[in-house]
Amino acid sequence: MKIFKNKNYNLNLILFSCLSSILIFIYIPIFIESILYKQLDFQWSPSKLVFEGINHYEYMLEGNREKIIGSQFGEYLHGLYVLLYPFTLLSWENAKIVWFLFNFILIAYIPFLLCRKFSIDGTTTLIIIFFFIISSVTKAHMVIGQQSILILLFLCLPFISNSRLSLILSGISYLKYSIGYILFFNFLAEKKFKNTLYSFVIPTIGLVIYSFITNSNPINSSIQPFLLAYENHLTDNTGTSIMPKNIFILSFFEFFNYKYKSLTAIILSLLINFYFVYKIKNLTDNLQKLSCLLVSVLVFFPHYPHNYILILPLLIYSLKNFDSQFSKIYFFVSIYFLYFFRAVEIYIPKFLYKLFSLDLNFVVSYFNSILLLIVLLMNIFQYKFKK
Repeated sequence: MKIFKNKNYNLNLILFSCLSSILIFIYIPIFIESILYKQLDFQWSPSKLVFEGINHYEYMLEGNREKIIGSQFGEYLHGLYVLLYPFTLLSWENAKIVWFLFNFILIAYIPFLLCRKFSIDGTTTLIIIFFFIISSVTKAHMVIGQQSILILLFLCLPFISNSRLSLILSGISYLKYSIGYILFFNFLAEKKFKNTLYSFVIPTIGLVIYSFITNSNPINSSIQPFLLAYENHLTDNTGTSIMPKNIFILSFFEFFNYKYKSLTAIILSLLINFYFVYKIKNLTDNLQKLSCLLVSVLVFFPHYPHNYILILPLLIYSLKNFDSQFSKIYFFVSIYFLYFFRAVEIYIPKFLYKLFSLDLNFVVSYFNSILLLIVLLMNIFQYKFKK
């Protein structure tokens, strides 16, 4: 047995060395592009304003953009801008480098953490980490300097450990509420009200610190992230209600003609999402439950393409249970969303337009939401079938 263990160790060491060498060549141009030209989603400039004593929500709601870099829309919860304080001590150029390296550690650590928790063997773990890091979605995330991978780490914590510290830290996922709300829904569906209270510790502390630093009224400040998000994404420059550019399951509200259609679609979608969360609350496999929750986020809320990194737990679950016919489907769906879905959304409508003069951008993009909804329904059916 010891000989076989040593052989496995040596094989994994060789595999690790080979994959690491490949990653270096792949990520050198990504690092250069990110540091020199991009990272425009990294929320450095709003956080910089905060630590200059300026309420960045009010600053941006008043129409000011002079001190805001790129697509740093500043609509996340207060605690994120407090957590980013160490980066504001660096120049924009140096902060981008540190943020890139920090995120690179996370895109290796999160799949490792999940694989270790859910008993994935070493060789499979290395392969999962490698293919996750080189996926199109992950590389896009790294180039634009997004926060989603950080949020994913803390959203996973309650499924890895049920300690009080994990529950408190999981509240960091709420700071990007377009993703983190699903953890809140899950606690409510499971009637784990104490967990809910623990998870709100960090967002609450973040609000208090933010309000103190910027000399803001905490009550007024508490709703400003949502007002800013509404202005940024759900209204045009005349203040008229519009649907988000990113397709989700109720995006067909685009074809309705009444005021606040976007807000109505999102609220209704979230209510339906809670119903699905309630339906999967009894799943006994925590990895499957986590996968379903994150898939439902992608189905029921508009998201940019980089947020498809949330498919990672589904990929791991599919490989762990690959003997199942369901899991084989989950695997191919995971690969599609990590590598190919964006190309399909871009090139298929162009091809159809050239061939038939049909502009089917919405239909092709909407297909992805339908596909993920089918995956979610399959998981629910699979659980009932096992029972």
